[in-house]
Order: sequence, then structure tokens, then C-alpha cells
Amino acid sequence: MDVVSTQNLHLIPPISELKQLLKSLAVLDSILCPEWEYRLYSYNAHWADGEEMASMRNGCGDEYYILFNSNGCFIKGFAHETAMSSWGTTNQQPWQGIIDTVPIEFESAVNEPAFSMDNISFCIWRTLTDKEWKIGSFDFAGDDDPDGSE
Repeated sequence: MDVVSTQNLHLIPPISELKQLLKSLAVLDSILCPEWEYRLYSYNAHWADGEEMASMRNGCGDEYYILFNSNGCFIKGFAHETAMSSWGTTNQQPWQGIIDTVPIEFESAVNEPAFSMDNISFCIWRTLTDKEWKIGSFDFAGDDDPDGSE
């Protein structure tokens, strides 16, 4: 069975649907867990001027940050125990090629301190003019879920 991942980008919904899904997750999580510090999912519709941000933190070090801006959507994820985790590289650098070709439209996300870019195992993006989701040019590690994006 195919699951959403960097190896199955065609399964990621369009930007508008992804945004609605992430808002729904955050609302449901806030209902089930009123204490913010214990929630997994959050959504900030006023992250910055013209930007919205969704995030997930599982309390064990894994996380994602998703930025929506007027240019499209940028996804940064981190699964700390995966083969492509920055924790397994010299000086905690991203896996070679993961962020090298991120479009200029998402430069603010790549440089955003809150997104902890030294903790990264996958990166996905889509501009409003792209017909599909994209990832950098790199070789995956040899595991079943090498970057934890599943």
C-alpha cells in the first residue's frame, strides 16, 4: 500500500486541501487536548504578513513545519531516528541535496530559526505554478522509510 511520503509525492493533496486538513487536525487536537503544551498539532493563520504555518511535534524529537505563503507551500520535516536525519551528519547538516534546490520563493522558510533547520530529514515544496510537489535532487538512503516522511 502506498503512503504519503517523499517517495510518493503524488499522494500529497493540493495546497488548498492540505491547508484545510492541517487546520482540521489542529482544531481537533485543541478539542481533545486543551493544554497547548501537550498538543501534537498546531496551526497559526497569522504566522507573518501573508503567511500561515502548521506544525507537529510528537514530544520525542520528531516534528514538521509547513509554511503557506503567497507563492505556495514549503514543508520541512524531521524524524530523528532515520538514516537521512541531520543528526547523523557531520555538524548536523542536512542530507546532501535536500534543501539545495528549494526555490527562492521559500528562502524565508529555509532561514527561519523557528523551523530548526539543523533538525531536518526531509523537505517538500510546491509553488502555485507547479503541477506537482517537489523535493531536492539527492539519493535516498537504503531504508524503507529513509527520511521519516511516511
